Amino acid sequence: MICNIVLYLTNLYLINIKDSEMMADEDIYFAVFDAITGEAKPGNDAHFYTDNRKLYSAMLDDLRISDGKDDFVYMANWWCDIDIPLGDPFANPRPPLLRDVLTQISRNKREPNINISQYSIPLIPGAQICAMLWRHKNQKNWHGLPSAILSLPASIFGDPLLAEINTIAFKHINSLDSDSCAILDGDHLLLGSHHQKFLIIKNKTGLVAYIGSADFNADRIYPKGSNQAKNPPTTNGAPLEDIAIRITGPVAGDVLKTFVSRWNLHSKGKSHPLRGDGYSPPLVSVGNLKAQVTHTYGANYPYKNQAVHSASFAIQNVIDSAQRYIYFEDQYLIGTDALYKSIQRKLNTSIKVDIIAVMAPLDVADDLPLLKERRSEFWYPLVEAFPTRIKLFEMTNIQGSTSGDGSYLHSKLVIADDIIVSVGSVNCSNRSWYHDSEILLSVSGEMKENKAPRSFATQVRLERWSRHLGLTKRELLKVNESIAKWSPLPISALVRRWTPQKIVLSPKEKYAFEHWVDPKA
Repeated sequence: MICNIVLYLTNLYLINIKDSEMMADEDIYFAVFDAITGEAKPGNDAHFYTDNRKLYSAMLDDLRISDGKDDFVYMANWWCDIDIPLGDPFANPRPPLLRDVLTQISRNKREPNINISQYSIPLIPGAQICAMLWRHKNQKNWHGLPSAILSLPASIFGDPLLAEINTIAFKHINSLDSDSCAILDGDHLLLGSHHQKFLIIKNKTGLVAYIGSADFNADRIYPKGSNQAKNPPTTNGAPLEDIAIRITGPVAGDVLKTFVSRWNLHSKGKSHPLRGDGYSPPLVSVGNLKAQVTHTYGANYPYKNQAVHSASFAIQNVIDSAQRYIYFEDQYLIGTDALYKSIQRKLNTSIKVDIIAVMAPLDVADDLPLLKERRSEFWYPLVEAFPTRIKLFEMTNIQGSTSGDGSYLHSKLVIADDIIVSVGSVNCSNRSWYHDSEILLSVSGEMKENKAPRSFATQVRLERWSRHLGLTKRELLKVNESIAKWSPLPISALVRRWTPQKIVLSPKEKYAFEHWVDPKA
């Protein structure tokens, strides 16, 4: 009885801990919607994952009950290794492989209560599996670019070394039952990619969407070179740290629309109907969260005579609306001209807003040429102008190393004021804001569970700041006190202060970076 009273009073205390600055109208934080970018929709429920083993396990639970004639599974990925286990690879028993799960749920089944002695046995289809996977420039059966372009270094395109991974997934999905189909999609701007990472599942419970920074990749759950993986990771700092959101409710229909639109605008997709085309989740509230889906698409891909930059507008609007703090997690955080102006404009106002950013360490983020130089070029003048308002950090692993296993921060996350969270595939770069295909999910509101604090954004902030600062969530409840703990850092912190240097790229370096490595258009 006493324990219940203490728990009740604790929850009551946590629910009512809200700094006065945090009581802003959540609607102003969302982007303006248009024909492609849907409006922010209420009535959603969500859960976030920062451990890819738990993310894959949650996906497995949803996939296993998607095996009926009305079910479907649609996936869009930059990288899709179907030979990874969906969960902790070192668990006993080991979770099933993505390959085997897709095979099982799509398999045609016999009609129950039918006499098997009949000449013809009716079959019930399983879930339709469809995928749009990026066609890397050095994949088998590649076509579309001249050989001179194909011979360029992989780093210019951002291609992984094992580009045949997506071809293997493509062939397997096309071999499945239930009218399943995969597309290797190379329709994008020159030097571009399809960088979206999302999963749509229609199962016995309804429509579920996952959006985040994690692909189906061994480097999300295995350390570099692990001989336990069929395709051992080559990424320094693996397993990578990501963030993803599982969301149900009306906005899941907008994630489905993203896939359907890309599919129907592709030459192969036009001839292969989607079971989910025209499906809409019931217009009923399943939670208290408001959410919005935004995108990036280069001009003419896939929308003729049109580019889509709503994801960048969404992030800029969060910055413009912030009243107390803006928090970034980004593997590169090399910025754009528009991001620079948004931050500068916000910090020049009378509103005291702090900028806190955590990035992948330069020791492991060696997959982007000139990263140190470009990151410094962007941040140096801002830090010089606002030295007490901007705090920049590199993440370390749990041993405090910037180069060991688990030190690569790969998440793409923006939080403001404990009110809104934006998660997806979007880095803060020209490529992500203007050039490649990207998807971003913004979420605001309170969780329906009776768990304090109920604010979704607050829960994400506490999870991330607790991890980075090595403090308990209770110690970080009050926003103003929490911001102060970033400087000086507590001895328990698993981040290191990063200071930009005064660097000027040469004209040749600047041209190469802006036209090949991080193109705007």
